[in-house]
Amino acid sequence: MRYVTTTAITWILALTLTSIAVWAVGESPLHVLKILGASAFGSLDNFSYTLFYATPMLLTGTAVALALQAGLFNIGAEGQLYVGAVCAATWGAITRHWLPNVTTVSFTGILVVIVGAAAAFAGGACWGAIAGYLRRRNVHEVISTIMLNFIGMSLVNWAVLNPLKNPDTQSLETVWIGQAFRVPHLWKQMTYGFPIALVIAIGVLWGVKKTWWGFRIRATGQNENAARTAGIPVARTAFVTMALSGGIAGLVGFHAVFLDAHRMIDGFSPGFGFTGLAVALLARGSIPGLIFAAMLFGGLHKGSLDLDLETDRVTRDLSAVIQALILVALCTQPKIGQILDKLKFRRKEAA
Repeated sequence: MRYVTTTAITWILALTLTSIAVWAVGESPLHVLKILGASAFGSLDNFSYTLFYATPMLLTGTAVALALQAGLFNIGAEGQLYVGAVCAATWGAITRHWLPNVTTVSFTGILVVIVGAAAAFAGGACWGAIAGYLRRRNVHEVISTIMLNFIGMSLVNWAVLNPLKNPDTQSLETVWIGQAFRVPHLWKQMTYGFPIALVIAIGVLWGVKKTWWGFRIRATGQNENAARTAGIPVARTAFVTMALSGGIAGLVGFHAVFLDAHRMIDGFSPGFGFTGLAVALLARGSIPGLIFAAMLFGGLHKGSLDLDLETDRVTRDLSAVIQALILVALCTQPKIGQILDKLKFRRKEAA
């Protein structure tokens, strides 16, 4: 009951702060909320777009949530997903050159797609493993992952401008993958990535709570000294967790290359890695919370695209402001809980 009460107060606070921000720029908060709701959930087409945008946020949210369970703050999901995209795009370019005669869906095409997913996972995992290794050398993962973000983005920029550049266009994009390797959409704008991300999110968080390796991760995150005393290899657990976290984030790159654009476009991510951090913090290790948070931020991203057209003073940048205000409200939840406990104690004393 206490958790429900504090959560409700937190959301009321977030809604209040958002309304004040919208009102401050001269728009009606109710009008803006109506636009956001209708754009995100007003029709089947709009809802399919919401699910499409929720897919990378669910993957990056799962990646960050896994690292948080081990007491690690993975801010590098953005760089990890970019490296995953480079690996997937490279594999797509290689198979386009090796298998030019494969033009229809076949076992070979399915195998190429599976290997593409594995390549993206491996790329992201290697990028996360670098931060995990540096953590073993007493370099905090917040510092290393922030630096690796810039290196990963620069790597993508170099790949798009040089070895993977599409010679048929001036746009900053790689060559297209083969026609037989382009996974079609599952339902309207929603790709197969959403159910895959859903399975990954449920499997990872369930495994953290119900398996022996999940116990090691949680023990490492809650008390390293106690875990080490119990015989848990703390350093190795942190290293493997960061690698797995990076691999899950790298799958966003696979989603972008094989399931969405069928090529890698420079700057394809509008900050999915950083939004995943907000998703994980909002979920607080809960599977329903993770799905709800991904849907929420996916809806905000979709709804904010219509704000430029439907309002005079509010732009799509409002979605970033709303995300920040939600995080600010979340930071107050422990304090709200303390205040409620004090009020309850005083009522008991008075009685």
